Amino acid sequence: MSPATNPRVIDKSRGILNDFIPDVYIYNEHLKGAQSGNSPGHSLTLYTESTTDVLLCCDNTAANQTLPEDLAITTTHQLLDAVHAGGCVDSSHQYLVLLFMVLTQRHVSSVRLGPLTPYTISFLRNIKLFFGVVFKIKVEKVDVDEPGNRKGLGSTLVLSCLGVGFENMNRSMT
Repeated sequence: MSPATNPRVIDKSRGILNDFIPDVYIYNEHLKGAQSGNSPGHSLTLYTESTTDVLLCCDNTAANQTLPEDLAITTTHQLLDAVHAGGCVDSSHQYLVLLFMVLTQRHVSSVRLGPLTPYTISFLRNIKLFFGVVFKIKVEKVDVDEPGNRKGLGSTLVLSCLGVGFENMNRSMT
């Protein structure tokens, strides 16, 4: 992979993000051979942090013959979609947070999510089947006429459940 690929990805991604916020920081790393796991391609991971300390991320790896600019456009738009969807967890990690909520001690946990992915919906069905845990799902509408809200931002979901109190039985008792 050419060392000129990283700047092309960064420039395209920064060009899109600068339309929304001026202070965009993108770090790049160029690895070759064994350091990169002998990967022939390139990838992009983008993180964003909200003013309320919510971290959202997305990442993509280029397929064969994918232009660096196309990778940047796809990944950047995925990040912007995650921000627009609302919630405290990006769509690729929804299931993981829900699993931790199920396995936690016997108390109620809640999380705010954007629209549920098909994978997360299937995962919730499996959680009910395997653990007997049913989530309470509350839809919270967002007032789109309120100053600061973009048109099209509709609602978020607040999911709550009672943990099963899973414990590591292999841990030594002290």
